[in-house]
Amino acid sequence: MNGDAADHYWQACKNELATLEKMKSWEVVDIPAGKHILGTRFVARGDQQIAGVEFNETYAPVVQWTTVRMMLILECMLGLNSCQADVECAFLHGALEPGEEIYMQMPRGFKQEGKCFRLRRSLYGLRQAPKAFHTYLVKALEQQGLMQSTLDPCLIVGEK
Repeated sequence: MNGDAADHYWQACKNELATLEKMKSWEVVDIPAGKHILGTRFVARGDQQIAGVEFNETYAPVVQWTTVRMMLILECMLGLNSCQADVECAFLHGALEPGEEIYMQMPRGFKQEGKCFRLRRSLYGLRQAPKAFHTYLVKALEQQGLMQSTLDPCLIVGEK
């Protein structure tokens, strides 16, 4: 990295890598013979994934605007308050599906000779990452007593 902010960007890369390692996103393995290795730009190169081998399903629902409008109307009518949340490292919470075996090159500046990453978790850039996170989120909210709507899979409701 070059330029005035190179040190700042390099530190950000180290911090991101530390987070990925803390969440046990991968294991460092010898490069396996005959396996497809995804490239990396500090995220997985999902555009290089092979359908049916490294992923099966990629669909992740998006909230319907009618649901958003209805929630805002109910908020106004019932005097409720809404809030939003940001899930830190969201895609890292999603699990890979059984049988998804994904290998990724180590990012430039962190490479080890003859080694690569074998992913344990979904990672930014993978085609299935949004779906994996949505699945994780719904399960976590259901464990808190909430329920996914049958009309809009992005609407999660509860008693209170």
